[in-house]
Amino acid sequence: MRIGIISDVHGNLEATVAVIRFLKDRIDFLVSLGDMIGYGPDPEECISIILAEADLALKGNHEKGIITGDLSRFKEYARISLEWTKSRLSFDCLEKLQVLPEKVIKEEFLFVHASVSDPLFRYVLSMEDAEEEFSLLVQKICFFGHTHLPGGFQKDININHTDVVYADFSGKISIEIEDNFKYLINVGSVGQPRDGFPFACAGIYDTEKSIFNLYRIEYSVEETRKKIIDRGLPSVLARRIIQAI
Repeated sequence: MRIGIISDVHGNLEATVAVIRFLKDRIDFLVSLGDMIGYGPDPEECISIILAEADLALKGNHEKGIITGDLSRFKEYARISLEWTKSRLSFDCLEKLQVLPEKVIKEEFLFVHASVSDPLFRYVLSMEDAEEEFSLLVQKICFFGHTHLPGGFQKDININHTDVVYADFSGKISIEIEDNFKYLINVGSVGQPRDGFPFACAGIYDTEKSIFNLYRIEYSVEETRKKIIDRGLPSVLARRIIQAI
């Protein structure tokens, strides 16, 4: 089976359409790891597409904020964009967000938005973070997003050693899944990557070949940038999708 895995669409319709088109004939099953909304100008359209296309869709911290109304853990621009987003979502759409799970276990995989220890909010960025998460990870692979930084960590369980998984010069990643390792794999962001490459991220895990590949897909960044400005969202959000930081 070829499992497509995406995360952090963040209301970016152009990136979402490009990624779904790219994955369409390449995968058998699609997982979305949350944060379909926030930052971007087309929240309802992105929710509609992802929920129609994904076989499994999770809740992210931005969905949690919209549902509960508690935005105390969000920084200024995230909070502003979520308040704007909520005013533009239909009641039907909000109801669909409420029932999304925060984590899902399927065989040897754990799917979450942020981390093993905190499925919605904790950032896994450092080796120390990874060590703590590995100590809690029962499954072989945890797929997550949240940081908008594709990559991750691998731990050799025989010698208790953890390494960082790096992207190549184009922002792509290829990981051969080995028997004696556990993995924390960050699939990056569809709608707002922050690793210096302004291209949408999309991952595919081939269960037969035991290989995970992360791809970068070009889309009309300028069209999304213009929408963000025209709809009154903070201009810094328009700069982010171009600068990818």
